[in-house]
Amino acid sequence: MGLDDDDAQDSERVPSGPQRLRAAWARLAAWASARPVLAPVVAVVVTAVLVTVVVGTPRWVNERERAGVLGPAPFAEAVRVLDAAPQVRWSAAVDGSVAPVLAGDVVVAVAGTGAAGRGLVGLDVVSGAQRWSVPLDDRPAPERVLCRELDARLACVVGPVPPSDRGPDPQDETSTLLLVDPVSGAVLARSEIPGWAVATAQAGSDLVVATYARGMLTVRRVDPSTGAARWETQRWSTFQSAGNGRIALVAAGELVMAAGNDVTLLLDTATGERLPRPARGEEVRLLEDGTLVRTRYRLPNAGVDAVSELSTGRGEPWQTVRGVLVEPGVSDGSSGLVFAASGLSGGPLGGRVRAYRPGSTEAVWRALMPAPVVAVDVAGRVVLRGAGVLVGLEAETGDQVWRRDFGTSLGRTFTDGRHVVVEHDVVAEAPGLTAISLDDGETAWRAPLPGGTSRVLRIGVHLYALGDEVLVALR
Repeated sequence: MGLDDDDAQDSERVPSGPQRLRAAWARLAAWASARPVLAPVVAVVVTAVLVTVVVGTPRWVNERERAGVLGPAPFAEAVRVLDAAPQVRWSAAVDGSVAPVLAGDVVVAVAGTGAAGRGLVGLDVVSGAQRWSVPLDDRPAPERVLCRELDARLACVVGPVPPSDRGPDPQDETSTLLLVDPVSGAVLARSEIPGWAVATAQAGSDLVVATYARGMLTVRRVDPSTGAARWETQRWSTFQSAGNGRIALVAAGELVMAAGNDVTLLLDTATGERLPRPARGEEVRLLEDGTLVRTRYRLPNAGVDAVSELSTGRGEPWQTVRGVLVEPGVSDGSSGLVFAASGLSGGPLGGRVRAYRPGSTEAVWRALMPAPVVAVDVAGRVVLRGAGVLVGLEAETGDQVWRRDFGTSLGRTFTDGRHVVVEHDVVAEAPGLTAISLDDGETAWRAPLPGGTSRVLRIGVHLYALGDEVLVALR
């Protein structure tokens, strides 16, 4: 090989990266020097495009994720579709004794323990970043916090937790009503509510508050902007029932109902007027859709039987079914069925669910398994629950399609319209989630809960894991 061959190889060698960069810069400088007027304009345009890309792309990605997170579920009470095990999106330190709520695009929780240093925090639903905080006064002691979204605002009733059942009868305690802007955390109004707050509900744009003081259970419809009561109704009640928060408060349709161990108040939503109390041997429930259910128990020779009447609370019932009405945990309404469980104890049909068509007294089908709870009524499947077992039935016929046994650790159930997501111990004393197909009951995925959490909540259309001191968003 001669010297001329070496020169040829050098001339054919590929330029390095720095060499190409220097060459390009030289060509750009030559082009700019030849065009002194046009070059600055091009430089400004290129800089603007680069800034737009650098700044706008993350914002576009964030807005796209926000739209996805806040998008609707397939139907009310459902979660977003979970074809794969959810992953941890973010976590935040909270007081797990207070269930968080969703207000707009903010998850509202309570942070801090004890009377001092306790406050509301607004967490961004997408990132979990804290957007605002509202300190809670230490008088009255902010031990119980009852928050709910109210017409794009946040209404929170804060006050002390009553002492034990054997404690003194509360006398002059008060609770505080806060009206908060969930976007900024600004406190829009602050007012006092007499008594120990035990439950809240929404009636139109107003807040219905149940309180206890001086041996009386009081139900008030309150203007949250001023704290003024539009009406209030009282009834004697034991401290054991009302003082410990054992009051179920529902406001739906034209009715408000407060019920506890020894008290039932059925009221007109507009006026607070009392409606007739349940008769002896009668139980009354108000469903979230405004249906009033009156269940009468009878004592035939074979045991205890029941008949349930469904009405609006005014006039005659629109349906009567044998047994105790069973409201599905989640329903998409596609089956159009009304469910009741036999109230006959000791008989061959005890605890078995019957399905009825609206307006009919004849059962469409009767379940063979004694499982008195309807967990899911979705997409042509009715899922019954009893003694740690889930059973999937064909909605039209009641025929059993599948059965899964989760044992004594069976907890809450959720659905996305395709799966039933089950909270239970995936291994010994290790809580987790298992998703099974609504169609055939086969396992779709299984996942343990994040460390430090012990239970699962549905907040909005997503699942969250909650522990004593931490909230974890699952996506």
